[in-house]
Amino acid sequence: MTTKKQVKLEAYVKGPRKLQPPMEHELGINGKLNPILKNVLKDDRLRLDIRDRRFNVYYQGGSLMLVDGRKRKWALHFDEKYFKGGSVIPPPLPEFVTSQDDSDSSAWVKAFPVLIKGMDAWWQRHPKGERTHCQAIATMNTEVSGLPKSDYLVLDLEYQWAQRRLDMIAAKRNPTAADPVGWSEPIFVFVEVKSEMGACFGKSGLRDHAADYKDIIGARDGQSARDIMDEFRDVIAQKRRLGLLDQSLPFRDFSAKPPELLIIFVNPDVNNPKLKLDVNYPKLKPLMAELKAVDKALGDSGHIYLMNLNQPDYLMTSKSAELLRELV
Repeated sequence: MTTKKQVKLEAYVKGPRKLQPPMEHELGINGKLNPILKNVLKDDRLRLDIRDRRFNVYYQGGSLMLVDGRKRKWALHFDEKYFKGGSVIPPPLPEFVTSQDDSDSSAWVKAFPVLIKGMDAWWQRHPKGERTHCQAIATMNTEVSGLPKSDYLVLDLEYQWAQRRLDMIAAKRNPTAADPVGWSEPIFVFVEVKSEMGACFGKSGLRDHAADYKDIIGARDGQSARDIMDEFRDVIAQKRRLGLLDQSLPFRDFSAKPPELLIIFVNPDVNNPKLKLDVNYPKLKPLMAELKAVDKALGDSGHIYLMNLNQPDYLMTSKSAELLRELV
C-alpha cells in the first residue's frame, strides 16, 4: 500500500465525492434506492454521506450500509466483522441492485434493526472509539430542516486525501456586512477529533494531523485546497437536492479565507479528571509546542483552532474555538 510519504502531492489527483446522476435519481422519490434515504431522514441515529460514485449509511460511526455504484451492477455491502464472535445472525440480503422496483433496498431497510443489533453487540465486546463521537458531533451540527443551530455545519465523515486522513469536513459560519447570517460563504474546515490521551501522540496523533493539514493546503500553491472546496461545494448542492441539507441554506461558495484545522477534544466524562483532555494539561504541553511550530510555519496560509466539547453537549460554537497561536 502506498504511504503518504510516497505520494507526490504536486501530481496527486482523486475522484471527487459525488454521486453520478443515475444514483442520485434512484435515491429520489419513487427511485429504487429511495427507501434508504427516507429511512435515514426519519432516523437521527443514521447518517448518509456521499463518496466517489457511492454512499455510506453510518450508525454510531460504523458503516451500516455501503451502496457502491462504481461498477455496472451496483453492489450492496455491510461489514460482516460486526457479527464475528457474536450471537446475532445476519439475515440474507441482496448483494446487488437488480430489480426494477425498490425491493432490494427495502429488504435492507427492513434488516437495519438486526444489523444495528449486531453492531451494538460488537461494540459491547469492542468498546466504541472516536468514530462514535464524530457521528454524535455531526448529528448535533447538521440541520436538514432549517439553518444550522451552531456555528459549524458538518458536511462529511472520514475524509482522505493523498493518504492523509481527517475525521470530518465542516463549514464554519462567516458573518459579514453583506451576509450577517454567515452561511453564503462559510469558511472551509478540516476537523480532527480526540477523546483519549494516548491518541494524541505518535502515529496519527495531533502532530501528524497538523502536518497533514499543512501538506494539503500547501500542495500546488493552494490549488489542491481549492479543488477540495469545489468538491464539497458540489457535495452541498447534491445533499440539498436529496433533502440531507435544507433548501434554505443560502450557501453560494466557500470563503476565500484559508481553510482551517479544528482539533476537538471530547471529554467523555467531565466528572472524571483522568479522562479530561485540555490544552493546559501538563502532558500535552510539549505537544502543543510542536503544534505551534507547525502553525508558525503556516503563516497566513492556514490557522489551527482547538475546541473542548463535553459529552453529551456536542454543539460547536465559534466562541469555544481557540486560535492556537494566541494561546499562552
